[in-house]
This record gives sequence, C-alpha cells and structure tokens, in this order.
Amino acid sequence: MTRSGFTNLAEKAIARCRKLASFSEDTGGTRRTFLSAPMGDCHREVSFWMSALGMSVSVDAVGNLRGFYPAASPGGPRILIGSHLDTVPNAGAFDGILGVVLAAGLVESLNGLKLQFGI
Repeated sequence: MTRSGFTNLAEKAIARCRKLASFSEDTGGTRRTFLSAPMGDCHREVSFWMSALGMSVSVDAVGNLRGFYPAASPGGPRILIGSHLDTVPNAGAFDGILGVVLAAGLVESLNGLKLQFGI
C-alpha cells in the first residue's frame, strides 16, 4: 500500500471515531453505556461498516458485537482483535472505539484478499 493509501485509511479511521463519538448520552462529551440508545446506534453503524467489508456480523448472548472476516479456506485458524464500544464518562472520541475501527480498517486494507486465517 502506498503512503497516500495509509493516509486515506488513517483519515477514514479518525472520521469514523468522531462520528461514533457523536452517539452519546451526554452533550459536550462522549458517554456510551451498555444497553443505552447511543450504544444501539453505535452497534448499527459499526455493523453496517463491517457488513460492507464482507464480514459476518452478530451479537452474542451478552451483547458483544462481533465481526468475522473469513479465511481463504473454511475452518482455518482465526486471529482475534478486540476492543470496546462503550466509554467512560467524558470520554474522548477514541476511547475504546479506535481498536474496533482499526480492526475494520485492517480488513478494508485487504481489498477482499482472503488470508490463511480468519479475522
């Protein structure tokens, strides 16, 4: 990938984090608590992004949003990348969500390429 390609991905990641920061229970700061309406909005937005990247998306029994990008061959090993969508009170735009956004950016940078392991 070229330097400008990395710059574009970085700019997209920052923009996505800022958009998700707007899903907040507070004005003037960011706060998303488990099962809140802003958390639901965040789940919908991130689910949309992951689906557009060819990932399967699900919510587990305790409310965790999961995305999976399949390996080239079914049943292969998986690499796990995780972070959180909820925040502490008065969080910054990147609290937790940056890890989720960067994981999606990694999948996006593959441009449909399937690896020997799922992500």
